[in-house]
Amino acid sequence: MQPTQRRRPGILGGSVLIAIGVPFLLQAIGTPNASAYLFLALGLAFGLAWFLGTRQYVYLVPGASLITFGLGLVIPSWFNLSNELAAPIFLGALAIGFFIVFVVEPDRPAPLVPAILLALFALLTLYGRADIMPAWFQPMFVPLLFIALGVYLLVERRTN
Repeated sequence: MQPTQRRRPGILGGSVLIAIGVPFLLQAIGTPNASAYLFLALGLAFGLAWFLGTRQYVYLVPGASLITFGLGLVIPSWFNLSNELAAPIFLGALAIGFFIVFVVEPDRPAPLVPAILLALFALLTLYGRADIMPAWFQPMFVPLLFIALGVYLLVERRTN
């Protein structure tokens, strides 16, 4: 019988402090778009807390969503892509993040809602049909999805 590996609680605090420091350091050394790395770094902090810690769903969701939020911001600059591709890549990356949450925790289907909405809007934007969503609502779309998912995490019944 193998000994069970003890999960480490309390990883999040130190990880978040490191995550906040890294983008500021990147900015100080002249890295382009350094502020976008804050989201990526915070996502990695939550992901690390989930992976090394007690595998709490409330760490998995922000981890996946912030990592893909950050990737959606930096991928276009990494590959020098056109501005027309920035929005579909950003929305598509977020959709993938929420889908990954569902794959890891299939008994919790709530992340499929933003995954489907984001994927649909990414495709519409890619094919020049972003106008289906009213222009005044477009800048509110992603923030409202994040707020709704945050509220869900606060009120959902805890199972782990």
